[in-house]
Amino acid sequence: MQKTARIRADKIAAPLLLLVLLILPVYVLAAEQRPEKTSVDTDQKASDAIPDLAEIVPQQVKLTTRLDSLKKQLQDGGVHTPSLESGYAEIGADLDVIAKQLDLLKDSKEYKYNKLVDLRGIVKQKSESLRKVNAPVTQLIRQLGSLRKEWQAEETRWAKWQASFLQDDDLGQLKPIFAEAGKTIDSALEQILSQLEQSLKAQGKAGKFERKIGELSLELDGQLTKERRNSLYTDTPPLFSSRFLAQLKSFHLWGEVQSFTDEISLPGNAEINQYGWIVLFQLFLSLIFTTTIRKRKTAFKESERWKFLALYPAASGFFLGYMACILMYQYHGTPASWELAAAIVGGLSFARLMTGIVDTPWKNQFIHGFIWVFITTQLMDVLNFPLPVFRLYTFCAATACLCFCLYLAKESASLQKKGFSPLMFQAGVLFLLFIIIAEILGKKSLPSFIFISLIRSLLIVLGFILVMYIIHGVLDWLFKTKALRRSTAMSEGDTKDITRKLAQFIDALIIALVLVPAILMIWGVYESFGQAMAGVLSFGITVKSFRLTIGHLILSASILYGSFLVSWVVKKILVDELFFNQRMEKGARLSLARLVNYVIVVIGFLIALSALGIEVSKITIMLSALGVGIGFGLQGIVNNFVSGLVLLFEQPVRVGDLIETNGMWSEIKHIGIRATRVRNFDHADMIIPNADLVSNQVTNWTLGDRQARLIIAVGVAYGSEVNLVMETLIACAQDNTNVDQSPVPQVLFLNFGESSLDFELRVFVKASMRIGIRSELHQEIDKRFRENDINIAFPQRELHVPQLDVRLNNNENQQGDEPNDMELVK
Repeated sequence: MQKTARIRADKIAAPLLLLVLLILPVYVLAAEQRPEKTSVDTDQKASDAIPDLAEIVPQQVKLTTRLDSLKKQLQDGGVHTPSLESGYAEIGADLDVIAKQLDLLKDSKEYKYNKLVDLRGIVKQKSESLRKVNAPVTQLIRQLGSLRKEWQAEETRWAKWQASFLQDDDLGQLKPIFAEAGKTIDSALEQILSQLEQSLKAQGKAGKFERKIGELSLELDGQLTKERRNSLYTDTPPLFSSRFLAQLKSFHLWGEVQSFTDEISLPGNAEINQYGWIVLFQLFLSLIFTTTIRKRKTAFKESERWKFLALYPAASGFFLGYMACILMYQYHGTPASWELAAAIVGGLSFARLMTGIVDTPWKNQFIHGFIWVFITTQLMDVLNFPLPVFRLYTFCAATACLCFCLYLAKESASLQKKGFSPLMFQAGVLFLLFIIIAEILGKKSLPSFIFISLIRSLLIVLGFILVMYIIHGVLDWLFKTKALRRSTAMSEGDTKDITRKLAQFIDALIIALVLVPAILMIWGVYESFGQAMAGVLSFGITVKSFRLTIGHLILSASILYGSFLVSWVVKKILVDELFFNQRMEKGARLSLARLVNYVIVVIGFLIALSALGIEVSKITIMLSALGVGIGFGLQGIVNNFVSGLVLLFEQPVRVGDLIETNGMWSEIKHIGIRATRVRNFDHADMIIPNADLVSNQVTNWTLGDRQARLIIAVGVAYGSEVNLVMETLIACAQDNTNVDQSPVPQVLFLNFGESSLDFELRVFVKASMRIGIRSELHQEIDKRFRENDINIAFPQRELHVPQLDVRLNNNENQQGDEPNDMELVK
């Protein structure tokens, strides 16, 4: 029994835990927002008072002990000069390199917008590194300031005590004690000030680096603004012009290409020490993924969505490792060459994996061609190729992509049937046409920026589509585990339904929290991914003092969606498994499960409102307004709601019951919170308000049991053998397999009718089969009565016409026995 209880508890533990996790943050937040109770420091007050004479010496000894503790504290928590100096030296060297790169970019006349953006990200990363290096110094300065105030207060306190006790000449022997206390306090203050001086000196060095970072940031912002202006208003020679051809033939130009190639070198020790852990972490994750896929290759092949991973384990591992670390490269401001190397690994792995999913040749060609365009574009951008070379490459690549998009646009009718939208290809055609025309007209950097941003955005979208495809496979695997397979509550259809709902919810979250911020960052709306995510989440509207943002909406929608999902899962487990094993009646199971469902949804709704920033007091005001509205016009809805609760608890009718209302038979299909849905024998669904079922007379044929009595009245002709008739009727009932034999069929001889002997055959049958069984018994009775020569009586009537009788009597008196026509009529 205990084992069974544990199994049941395990099956409902996950949804209940999710519910607790939904509710707990609200209470934690409320607890954090409550003001802490401030207590008066009684010891401090006691120390400010003039102590007793017997406490002076113990206080002086305690002061000496505190000095020893202070020395140890300063020794353990002081500024570690070697490590601090090495950190400052590393940051200074990096800032010098950034300044040189900025000088080169300022003198360069080539396309440099992306380079400037990357350099600004590196500067911000150095600012964060400086803050981390200087954080211990800042904390130590605060601590030393607090200690200094504490010992200065101690000095003031002892001076007050000394003035109080030494005013009498009789207590002169206390002078050495106060002198020793003064020396102790002076020693403590001296050590604190010495340590504070070193810390402030170190913080002064950090201030120099902060000023340099600020100067670089301002200069980079100015260069970016200038580059944006040049991209829009500064022209270069048109693409098909003699001046552009002269630039391409220039020996100086190809010398610049050679110099850029010669500058490629292996990363230095400083870069390896600072960013090498990211590469090692990515390699470690890739090896873990690859090894796992190879060991579980058979299991991956059995999965519908993971088959392609089993085909290419190495490519799968490197792609997953790259996607897991892609944000680290952006956040930590790694060099562009490192990002390029990681992107090449991720791009080639992505193209390899897509061959296992996509089976159409042109799709594979498009993916491989797009990956190579991306790698080439990134390579030329990182190496900072001269602008004429990059313009020519952009024109050729955009023209090739345009031809491919035009080909796909012609096939839009057939592609639309496969789920492709023609608008996607039409938008691509417009973008590429703009890039080509801008390059031909000689715009400087605008077409190159749009082309690079378009390529990166498309790659991000394709990569996240593949990641979401893999996540869907994770959900399928989770709901096919042994624990859920053993559960009788979750059928295959239920697992598919919940998997689909979860997948849609996760897709929406990934798009809102990752994909949209990444695309905004690529197009230069935000400088970094963190700023892009913060900008998206903080975007909203303000109404007076109430601020509604996208972040609030996402959090509220997540809580509400989660409550609906948890309530659905809990309802399935309670109805189909937990209560079913308790032998609970179906109607009671449905009622309790629906009540739990309502409670979870209401709690989730309240938490969702709280996540939007709506206070509980405002919710109370809303409920009060709703109560006024109920008093004016919502009585019917409330009446039906309360009646629905009565139906759920009292259960005068239950799902599956056969009821009769207004002379019509119907079966209850669903009892809702406002109305009940029934289906009559014509298969027409009817909606009956719950109040009608509670207040009106309803005949429930299946409330106590599923049996109903069926009465068949039979009239036979006078002269029929009564025993034979009764035996024949009993035999008809006993031979019919649909007739219940308990209670036993019964035949009653009820009446001598006007034209018949009246009998009744009374049997018990299933209420839902009354009409069909009545027809079967009628047929069987008619057949057996014919076989036994039993005549079913029908009414016989004699017609008497008074005037015709008088005329007949007169004719008989006149003519005697002579026949006439009227006699023949008689």
